[in-house]
Amino acid sequence: MVAAAATSPQLGLSNPFLVLAGVFSWRAWRLGALRGRPLARPLLPPLMLFAAASLVSAVFSLDPVQSFDKLPRLAVLLLVPLAAALMDREWWPRLVAALAVVTTILAIWGIVQYLQGANDLAHRIRGPLAHYMLYAGWVLLGVSVVLAELLLNPARRLWLLLPPALLGPVALLLSYTRNAWVGLAAGLLLLAAVWHRRLLLLYPVVALALWFVFPRPVLERVISIFDLRQAANYDRVCMTISGLQMVRDFPLTGVGLDMVDRLYPLYRRDDAPRWRVPHLHNNLVQIAAERGLPALAAYLWLLGAFFTVTWRGLPRLSGERRAGVAASLTAVLAITVAGLFEYNFWFAVIQYPTLVLMGAGMGLVEEGGA
Repeated sequence: MVAAAATSPQLGLSNPFLVLAGVFSWRAWRLGALRGRPLARPLLPPLMLFAAASLVSAVFSLDPVQSFDKLPRLAVLLLVPLAAALMDREWWPRLVAALAVVTTILAIWGIVQYLQGANDLAHRIRGPLAHYMLYAGWVLLGVSVVLAELLLNPARRLWLLLPPALLGPVALLLSYTRNAWVGLAAGLLLLAAVWHRRLLLLYPVVALALWFVFPRPVLERVISIFDLRQAANYDRVCMTISGLQMVRDFPLTGVGLDMVDRLYPLYRRDDAPRWRVPHLHNNLVQIAAERGLPALAAYLWLLGAFFTVTWRGLPRLSGERRAGVAASLTAVLAITVAGLFEYNFWFAVIQYPTLVLMGAGMGLVEEGGA
């Protein structure tokens, strides 16, 4: 499972590891080795509701054959209880180490690409991944975990954690990926609240320092976040309106799995910048439009249960376990906030490590309360 999460930037490597993890987990369950282990039980009902809503959405899809073809992917939701059962105090450091190594590699890869000319919106760094959004989302997860471990784990390995902690944020900023920037800011705010709340007062100072350090194109990209006249921003507004119209027409089942991009031209606003979009660039709107309001309720329930349990569990934990829970909480919050501006919940590259981190955080809380 560690290998599957860490190698998800290359699914050709990750998927075989995922299958092996499933086989060994099945054998462990059959032998009773998982009896009494944490299973992220508060998250099981929303996960089952999400799967059921997805099945109903496929049944009533505008193209059931194509939608049913996407149902096997629901098996990845099992990563949450499996990670809770397997990512104990022995395996959690190995997951952190693997994420740190891959984050360092991706950060160096991206920075080199930037220096070689991938330094504008038309040519953006993406490392070995297929898209710059996926690159930024993965690095965001890795940086969030590494920073939490670096600050909160008394047994931290500086030689391993410092390179991704320093290079990862630089690569994120040079990627021009604004949703990742917003997610990183949210994660750092949470991390400061967990570590030393007075550090929140330093945020304006840090922001001012970055203003004088980073290249002007990066700063202009930051300013563009607040400009609704900017084409990409206005396009997201148009996609949200179109998505809500889909929800209005298909509130309970959505339009069907993998149907949003096919129907978007019918719901597209006349002044929308693009005729076709692969998705609606927002987790909430995409899930509701594609799978219906019950699936959206399940997604919100899942997040609410995870954040509530892990946040409430932090005060009674200490040492490595507290650092692990804080790391998973920070990473999931960061990628969730980024998902308000980019659909990242159902892309395997991002989904595998996110679900593993979610399950691991829940497992560490349950073990700590035992």
